[in-house]
Amino acid sequence: MALVRIRRDQQARRLQRRAAPGDPGAASANNAARYRYLDALDDSRTAMSISEIADAIAVDRPRASRLTTELIGKGYIEREPAPGDSRYTLIRLTALGKEFVADIHEHRRRGVAEALAGFTAEESRTLAELLERFVDAWPRNPSAT
Repeated sequence: MALVRIRRDQQARRLQRRAAPGDPGAASANNAARYRYLDALDDSRTAMSISEIADAIAVDRPRASRLTTELIGKGYIEREPAPGDSRYTLIRLTALGKEFVADIHEHRRRGVAEALAGFTAEESRTLAELLERFVDAWPRNPSAT
């Protein structure tokens, strides 16, 4: 079944390897967490607290803090004081971080285009519609399954 193959590829980190241009260590779980972190910031379009990022990428706060330190060191993100409360900081993407995320997204788009190369336009539309329905129907509440 296709979903089993996708899950196995994810577990074997083959999908992450494909999704990381020029990153020889892309198969590691650590890199997957980095990408989820940067994607979460990119999706929010505004600065986020470390707790918000931790929730968005499903890691604990200490793990999110370690990723924050690492990504600041790489120049992908930066801290800024929270408006009205100097005890808290918010995290946002830097220009380098935005460029990195855009490169990852473009690499993924090329991968999808390559996978769809043998599909007709109608088949591609049908697949997209069915995937939307599937994702919308996917149970999001673990206690519901």
